[in-house]
Amino acid sequence: MRKILTKHFIITSMGFMLMLWGTSELCAQTIIKGRVTSDQKEALPGVNILVKGTASGTTSDSNGEFSVSVPNADAVLVFSFIGYLSEEITVGANTTIDVVMMPDLISLNEVVVVGYGTQKASEVTTAIASVKEKDFTAGAMRDASELIKGKVAGLTITNGSGDPAAGPTISLRGIATLEGSAAPLILVDGVPGDFNTISPSDIASIDVLKDASAAAIYGTRGANGVVLITTKQGDKGKTARLTYNHYSAWSRQYRKPDFFTAKDYERYASEFTFKNNFITEATDNGGITDTNWLDEITQKAYMQSHNISLRGGGQSSGYAANVNFVNQDGVFKGSYNEELRLSLDINQSLFDDKVRISANVLRGMQDIGALGDGVSFNNLIYRNALMRNPMLGIKKDDGSYIETDRLQYINPVGMVNETDGVLTNNWTRLTGNIALIPLNAWETNLMVATEIRNNFRGYSETKKHYNSLKGPRRNGFASRANDDLRTDYLELTSKYTKDFSNHSLTILGGYSYQYNVNQGDWANNFDFPTSEYSYNNLGSGNAMRLGTARMSSYKNDNRLVGFFGRVNYGFDDRFNIMASVRREGSSKFGANYKWGTFPAISTGWTISNESFLESAGAINLLKLRAGWGITGVIPRNSYQSKPLLTYEGVYFYDDGKWVNGLVAQANENPNLKWEESSEFNVGVDFGFLENRVAGSIDTYVKKTENLLWLYSVPQPPNLHDETLANVGELENRGVEVLVKTIPVRTGDFEWSSTLTYSYNKNKLISLSNDLYEIKGDYINLWGISEPISMVSHRLQPGQPMGNFWGLKSVDISEDGLWVIELPDGTRQNMTNNSMASDVNSQILGNGIPKMRVGWTNTFRYKNFDLSIVMSGAFKYQIMNQQRMFYENPNINYNVLRSSMDNVYGKRRLSYLNQAFVSYYLEDGDYVKIENATLGYNLDMSALKYVRSVRFYLSGSNLATITGYKGIDPEIPVGDIRLQGIDNRDKYPIVRTFTVGVDINF
Repeated sequence: MRKILTKHFIITSMGFMLMLWGTSELCAQTIIKGRVTSDQKEALPGVNILVKGTASGTTSDSNGEFSVSVPNADAVLVFSFIGYLSEEITVGANTTIDVVMMPDLISLNEVVVVGYGTQKASEVTTAIASVKEKDFTAGAMRDASELIKGKVAGLTITNGSGDPAAGPTISLRGIATLEGSAAPLILVDGVPGDFNTISPSDIASIDVLKDASAAAIYGTRGANGVVLITTKQGDKGKTARLTYNHYSAWSRQYRKPDFFTAKDYERYASEFTFKNNFITEATDNGGITDTNWLDEITQKAYMQSHNISLRGGGQSSGYAANVNFVNQDGVFKGSYNEELRLSLDINQSLFDDKVRISANVLRGMQDIGALGDGVSFNNLIYRNALMRNPMLGIKKDDGSYIETDRLQYINPVGMVNETDGVLTNNWTRLTGNIALIPLNAWETNLMVATEIRNNFRGYSETKKHYNSLKGPRRNGFASRANDDLRTDYLELTSKYTKDFSNHSLTILGGYSYQYNVNQGDWANNFDFPTSEYSYNNLGSGNAMRLGTARMSSYKNDNRLVGFFGRVNYGFDDRFNIMASVRREGSSKFGANYKWGTFPAISTGWTISNESFLESAGAINLLKLRAGWGITGVIPRNSYQSKPLLTYEGVYFYDDGKWVNGLVAQANENPNLKWEESSEFNVGVDFGFLENRVAGSIDTYVKKTENLLWLYSVPQPPNLHDETLANVGELENRGVEVLVKTIPVRTGDFEWSSTLTYSYNKNKLISLSNDLYEIKGDYINLWGISEPISMVSHRLQPGQPMGNFWGLKSVDISEDGLWVIELPDGTRQNMTNNSMASDVNSQILGNGIPKMRVGWTNTFRYKNFDLSIVMSGAFKYQIMNQQRMFYENPNINYNVLRSSMDNVYGKRRLSYLNQAFVSYYLEDGDYVKIENATLGYNLDMSALKYVRSVRFYLSGSNLATITGYKGIDPEIPVGDIRLQGIDNRDKYPIVRTFTVGVDINF
């Protein structure tokens, strides 16, 4: 598969180069010279100067001077520079043109993307954040989320994993659900997708609808916010432009846990008796060696990316094509991610621009290395590399792997070498649009789209694998799975816009339809005659004939239908109001609640345009906003409101035969509906000192009702012992701040800075009502695996989500046991883990950061630019599971060096069991340098066909300032209810260095 993707990339790239060669042309030229300065009469270096409608252009030098060739006197020069208004000047008879550019940190005429359309920034009345391409983070990007990480206040993007196939965890303004999805709705050119749907190089802007008054027009999909990704489109009236982007990147594990080595055991053998008996184990298995198990299964990872795009068009048409190829190895051997993404967009205007037709094709192919059955990363490999005896060798003299009878103790090198697996994801999206504009003020648009995803999972273990020789003794194992997912979309909108006198009015109405159908199958088998088949001949395994192999299949579908409308009104560039409503129905809802209504209203007052502020020259923008709206969270799965039966698990004997019987899987709930979030937002936008200080402040209150949860119910009358119902309530309150500044701007040097700050506090209000009740009115959650298997979190009304629940350790006894402080303040020695009962447990901390900060600084000096992106999180705790599992010197496996340290400064731990106590909770506060990029723009004025060339060096995950003792305080979030757990064997974070080039022809 990897070779196939590479071949596709080479063929497609050659096609692009041929297209470029076919469109080149030679013309007589006139030389125009000049100088570009700011309004402060300072020279501006690096200004882009382009001959409009062509690919010819140049950039100004360190003195602001330029020289450019034009075809004739009718040519128009376009001057553009980040932070300034663009200028267009017709050449005419001039041979010298001097240009003064005006600053424009925040342009009120800038267009931002909103639901089902666009708005001028000056007319926005809701909480919307917009990040343009010029503000994206550069470097090796796994997906589009890393372009805007730390740049949008309130938008939390957490990676926390070095797995090349891992996606980010994303949330906006806290958590608004217990059972549903906490991720925002992501639309790529209006069609649902994700941050990996499109190549980061193909994105023009990312807009985030943060409050309910902006997102309510998306109904049950909008409670977690909406992210609108706009891709680069074809340019009408412009000759072909070819762009090539490349980077190569090298990654290593950022930090490694400090475990005992062979020398450490030899050092401590005379003073401490280890329970693991590693020296004897090594002696009995070929003798003592010095094996670094982590080094044996890891590598220095290499990543490369190539991106070619071609854009242009005629007077009434435009086209854009993009090819992106990424080949990335993980730091674990056998871990990789390879992707090929292609997109083609064409548009055509007809009948004097009364009809506009566009079509888009998006194709993606992804090949991921699978180290586990159906998953990219098998955490048991990493776990065993950490806890395995460092004095034990890898192989016996006969070449077989050294394995012992110790429980859950596997040779990690054998697990990597004797495994073959792949995850293949293919997606194709076809989109068509037709717009009718019978009048200049009236536009009707029809969009139809289809997305097809085909996923394959293959995995096998050879006869030399641990599971073949010990454990389950499967004598070879293989599995295969296929998933076929299809979604059809239709959206019809009609918009009327009218400006009269000091008034502006826009009316939008629309209809949307979405149909999803998913189906797939899975099978496994074992006891194969040979390992050569891998996962490609399941029928040859003996387990199928013995009836111990497994297989399954599934199919489900659902529909979502919506009618919506919106009215925008503005008066005199001072007052704006927006009102919208969506009526939406879903097949996932119960019979009594098939339809929901989601209204919203917001207003804005631009105070800076009032007459009483005309003399306030320092105030460029001052605007107040207020908005309210209702959004929803839809149930995850289909058919959850219906009574479900299954044939799995129950057999009865009838007439000499065993018959598979039916058992209840779910109870009927005709009242099942959406989780409903109502949100009130107040904000202010500001710009001072010629917009050199600008930004926004927002505060919000979001209350979610009808939270979904599985409630225990009596049998009978119910067939099943649990029912999914809408009962609970949850509240989020927060503040968000965005500040953009230009502290320094001189002729050769500019420093611009962007700071984001967000504060969020949530509270669970209720879990029960008169019909459904949680016993004790709290829910204990188990987030710690064996052998500890203890409660880690508690959900309880009146308390925030993310609370850690357990034993509070305050000291260590003279004989090395934990001293636990009970809820009543008394102290007691811990003799075994059964002490961890609800009576003895209490709230120990919270795993959700209350505050997050992002800070981006960009420096430009002549042709150099430097960007530094920093982020931080504060006021939260982390459960350090590596310490919890491996900082006890009395366990049966390898331990951390810190296990020899004195606990609470007194003595070593003598408690024999691994356990969760508050000693292993740490403050997680951190400040991280996410990315630093140094770039240099070459002077291309002497070359006719090359517009610009930029080289850059970039580093990511460069440094972390924290008191946390674990590997990294930025941890991935799996279950939103179990936040703050730093898993003992998560895929470790990596540090990456990148070198890249961007060439525009």
